Amino acid sequence: MPLESHEKARFLFHRSLVEGISPEDRDWLDAHVGQCAECGRYADLSARAVRALDWFALEPDPAAALRVENAVRSRAERMRSAEAHAKTLWIGTAVAVFLTFTGSAAMWRPLAWLASQWNLPSRVWQIGFAAFWLLPSLLLAFLPLFRGRLLGEDSDSNGQTV
Repeated sequence: MPLESHEKARFLFHRSLVEGISPEDRDWLDAHVGQCAECGRYADLSARAVRALDWFALEPDPAAALRVENAVRSRAERMRSAEAHAKTLWIGTAVAVFLTFTGSAAMWRPLAWLASQWNLPSRVWQIGFAAFWLLPSLLLAFLPLFRGRLLGEDSDSNGQTV
């Protein structure tokens, strides 16, 4: 028999155990299993395994179920509060970036004038401006992006990075 027939039979058999199949597919499957010893043996063993699993119907311990439910609720609440905290951090980041560029624009002219009074080359005062005005402000503005790494929030309770 072609390999496709065996694959189709196994597929239909699995579907019949889980969700049911159409009468036409049931007729084809019954005819195939009747003709093919290998698929008949497979169907018999699979049906036995499913019946054996029915014996292992476990009732969860009510206390354990309550602990799991409480743990899930607690985790959901922590995630909601972390989401609200993250939103606040992003708003703070946006404000910090805005103030950094606004302050930089406001200070550019006075610093250029001061540099000309002190006869500093333009490259020197521009590098100094970036190093002492822009860079620290931008680092603080983007700090929320790296807060998980800095606070160790990306590791589990055993200290393993997740």
